[in-house]
Amino acid sequence: MRRYLFALIPLCSLACSTHRYVAASHPNGKPEVIVYMKGKGEEAEKVKEKVFYATGQLEYVGLFQNGVEHGEWLYYFEDGTKKYVEHWENGQEHGIHLDYGPDGSVHRELHYDHGRLVKEIDRTRR
Repeated sequence: MRRYLFALIPLCSLACSTHRYVAASHPNGKPEVIVYMKGKGEEAEKVKEKVFYATGQLEYVGLFQNGVEHGEWLYYFEDGTKKYVEHWENGQEHGIHLDYGPDGSVHRELHYDHGRLVKEIDRTRR
C-alpha cells in the first residue's frame, strides 16, 4: 500500500507553489490518498504523499524528491500512535528506521546505508 500509481499528473497553476490533490477516497467519502505536487503541467512533480485510514486518521506521510522517496516517512497505527519512522535518500532506505509497538515504545532499530541493511537491534529481547 506504500505506492500508488497515478494515471494523470494534475495541472498546477503556479510553478513555485505546492498544490494538494485528493487522488483517492474511501467508500465513506473521506480522503484515502492526498498528493502534493509542485510545478505545473507535465513538469509537475510529486513532493509529498499522505495516506489515511477510512476513519480519517493519518496512516502515513512521506516526502519525495525527483520522483523518489527522500527524507522522513512517518507511519501510524489507526489510533494515531506512531508505528514506524523511516529515512530515505534518493529512493533508498538510509539511516535509522524505528519500529514502534502499540504502546509507543521502540521495538526495533534498522540501520541502513544507501539501501543496504547493516544492523538490526531488537529491543524486545532485553
